[in-house]
Amino acid sequence: MIANVTSPAILIEGGFLTNKEDISKLASEDYRDQIAAAVADGILRYRDAASQRKSTLAATGGEKR
Repeated sequence: MIANVTSPAILIEGGFLTNKEDISKLASEDYRDQIAAAVADGILRYRDAASQRKSTLAATGGEKR
């Protein structure tokens, strides 16, 4: 699904519509909000880690490959 992308990419599976337990969870606005918050948190953590790595590389003058 996300092969051969040129930018960071993720595939999120918040549940399966073939699973009765997942269906009932996904019907809950609170559950969907929890998923959205977790995804947003993950994106922000990735951004911060990538920024920190970039700063470290700039400070050392090195390039990690």
